[in-house]
Amino acid sequence: YSEPLTIEFLRQNKNLVLDTRHFSADFKERLIASIDNLDEQTGGLLIHSENFQALQLLEEKYRGRIDGIYIDPPYNTNSSPILYKNGYKDASWISLMYDRILNARKLMSEKAFNAITIDYLEVFNLGGITDEIYGRDNRVGLITILINPKGRQHEKYFTSSTEYMLVYANKLGSGQFNNVTIDDEKAAMFDLEDENGKYRLDPFVRVRNSTLREVKPDAFYPIYVSSDLSDITLEKKEGYTAVYPTVNGVDYSWKVIATSFDEYNNKGEIVAIKENGEIKIYNKYYEKQVLHNLWTDKKYFPEFQGTNLLKKMFGRNLFSYPKSLYAVMDTIKIISPNNAIILDYFSGSGTTGHAVIELNRKIDNSKRKYMLVEMGEYFNTVTLPRIKKSIYATATDWKAGKPLTRNTGVSHIMKYITLESYEDTLSNIMLDDDKHQLAMRLGDEYMIHYMFDYEAKDSMLSLDAFNAPFSYKLKIIENNETKLKTVDLCETFNYLIGLSVIRQSATAWFKAVKLTEEEWKREGLYEGAVRLERDDNGEYGFKQIEGRLPDGRRALIIWRTITDNLIQSNAALDAYFTKHRINPADREFNVIYVNGDNNLENLRLDDENWKVQRIEPVFREKMFEEAE
Repeated sequence: YSEPLTIEFLRQNKNLVLDTRHFSADFKERLIASIDNLDEQTGGLLIHSENFQALQLLEEKYRGRIDGIYIDPPYNTNSSPILYKNGYKDASWISLMYDRILNARKLMSEKAFNAITIDYLEVFNLGGITDEIYGRDNRVGLITILINPKGRQHEKYFTSSTEYMLVYANKLGSGQFNNVTIDDEKAAMFDLEDENGKYRLDPFVRVRNSTLREVKPDAFYPIYVSSDLSDITLEKKEGYTAVYPTVNGVDYSWKVIATSFDEYNNKGEIVAIKENGEIKIYNKYYEKQVLHNLWTDKKYFPEFQGTNLLKKMFGRNLFSYPKSLYAVMDTIKIISPNNAIILDYFSGSGTTGHAVIELNRKIDNSKRKYMLVEMGEYFNTVTLPRIKKSIYATATDWKAGKPLTRNTGVSHIMKYITLESYEDTLSNIMLDDDKHQLAMRLGDEYMIHYMFDYEAKDSMLSLDAFNAPFSYKLKIIENNETKLKTVDLCETFNYLIGLSVIRQSATAWFKAVKLTEEEWKREGLYEGAVRLERDDNGEYGFKQIEGRLPDGRRALIIWRTITDNLIQSNAALDAYFTKHRINPADREFNVIYVNGDNNLENLRLDDENWKVQRIEPVFREKMFEEAE
């Protein structure tokens, strides 16, 4: 590494992780604008936020789309305490978990599974919560995982060596576990593959004393095989060879009796192979998940595959009690298909995101995505850096915080966002003088519970925000200091309406030149019409986003700056819409969102049926609907 970077260094580091936060806003916008199907191409989302708030933000866009959930919530122990009000410890923990599990279920597809790890102190409370939310019939497993053979030495009665994992189906019978094995040695045995998956060939004859012909006479019969080995049948045919379950002159039996043979054969699972001039019968044994509810493999020990792994990646211990990477990988492999979206809203050090990246790296055709939510301060020191490191090199390729190779990185787009906190919300509430005096006399409780009315909302989301949407700022508390930070209203609106982004433009700036009477008459326009000329110092900025809404409708969003001269601002909008859109020939939208009052529907052609909606009322409704 050198400054400035050299071309040779970049060639040697093709998967160097580029964080756009270190570049200008213009560069970031132009880079994003160059990527079509942005949401589809993005492999991961990290949200720095309180998880209840994050789940609400995700609901519109991801309802019914999450294929698997893995969470490792606080265990409510002295070693990992949460702050509670005195006397409400158990009730607070139950309330914390109930609300979040209930909201997260709204995001799950019918086929999805939810896996939750917990220790013995709260396993009964957690089971009561999840039985109530999912129904006991949807409980498909309670797994015991050995995590510490030595046990916790401070326990009073029984030392704790295990934790538990509760697994629930969202709708029993709709989804099924993956046909994979979680044991690496066994997985290597499945070295063949067809359209039904990976398999190995097992002898169809059973060779043991308990399967001798005299013991199982119903399973001793001839199987007839054509000369080219392509046709296998129980029907005797001319030119076919009869094969018996005979080994070294001893008669044994086949795996199934004659009446059950066709069940195997009709599915193409019987194979004939000629070996040393003799025809042998095999059956395809597919990679199947024969799961036990007791996991004791050393790869599940968090000390070695959690704490020590993070120490290798960072060079020192930065996080207490990280999960074993391989415990999470195996869980995700079992409960989700290869194209799943995996959600973890107690993401901690980011093990779930790391596990998804490792699975995609190791398994052919695995294109899982991850969504992580974490509110801790270590989001920026552990969670986010860990995901970056796991993109650059595989889990085993780190030592003392440095990568051991440059050749195991993956191509990957990951997005991370920070949501406004509860404290930030209070900092941005502005009251008139009378109400401010009431708040001063009656205290914060009055302001929090009674003053969050329309006036307070207007103070946090004023019309000025929508007139200048690219420079809207909020007071944000960082390190006990209040700072003004630019807020991305465009991205916020995408989530509020549940938009899956297909493409978006960089913000383009223009100056408006008023057309002469001769020009606007010649072009069939109106008095006051303008033309736009690109100008980085111009007063009219435009940004457009195209995508699909959750109901399948195609949407176009146009964000713009609006000056005090509304008539000219709308003339600039008309000019942009007709002349400067990315795909001016493509107007097959169902709905067009625009900030500010406008006359856009006057530009609709006879063969078009799109409707225009103002952004402001939709934004307000979606933003504050839970507070009404």
